Amino acid sequence: MPGSDAPHPPEAPDLSAELVAAREAARAAGEIGLFRFRKKVRMERKPDGSPVTEVDLAIDELLRERLLSAFPQDGWLSEEGEKGCHWLTCRRAWIVDPLDGTGGFLRGEPYWCIAIALIIDHAPVLGVIHAPALEHTWHASVGQGAFRDDSPIHVSDRTELTGARIIGPAAVRKPHCWNAPWPEVEVRRYPSLALRLAFVADATADAMLAPGRKNYWDVAAGDIIVHEAGGRVADATGEPLRYDDEAAKVHGVAAAGGGLFGPVLKRLQGFRCGGGGWKKGLLGKGK
Repeated sequence: MPGSDAPHPPEAPDLSAELVAAREAARAAGEIGLFRFRKKVRMERKPDGSPVTEVDLAIDELLRERLLSAFPQDGWLSEEGEKGCHWLTCRRAWIVDPLDGTGGFLRGEPYWCIAIALIIDHAPVLGVIHAPALEHTWHASVGQGAFRDDSPIHVSDRTELTGARIIGPAAVRKPHCWNAPWPEVEVRRYPSLALRLAFVADATADAMLAPGRKNYWDVAAGDIIVHEAGGRVADATGEPLRYDDEAAKVHGVAAAGGGLFGPVLKRLQGFRCGGGGWKKGLLGKGK
């Protein structure tokens, strides 16, 4: 059952056509990624130091052409740029990461994906996360539940932090980075933020947290998928994510089922590395 705090429009629209289009586009994009996976590709560095490859750009072009051809009045925000109607001024907009986990892709790791979200009135209503090298696709639309490969999924019902499977930064093992030390937990790390949220949605992990500024395109698809899987997603203030800021960033992300969400959020708020106090730490560099 969807999480009760999901910031959805008052009435869930029929998004069946949009979901079909997004899933088909994601699969086609995945074919591009798999064809070039573990092969030499051209790579450059963006001004922020993050990598961008010819594969990122080719997938971005494919997604933009397919989705905006089908829904030409919609806005568009991608890691690789904006096109058409400005995403903030449109009631509907697609938020896309054509290749989330580019670093992992370049290292030959399978933990990369195509992430596609649709927002209406600045709230996520549809999400598709396609991981070709893992042979899995997660998807959700508002009020319809969440799925992995067409099978319904639900977040973990775990309530105890001790022993939990946590996707988080390496700093979890550094006591000086937190207001209080962590109990014994299993810490997992993945290069793709979208996949971290997908793994919470299908209970592969019990919770995730990510201090620092995160881009909308990294979290929007996973946000709706976790909510529709019965979980909660919030920024470091504890508020549901809203997609209405020109900077297109959120300040920290926590996601879990209801039983662990409070303790994990409290840990995120207690993060104090990267600056003097947790608020400054959360404004540090992202993934």
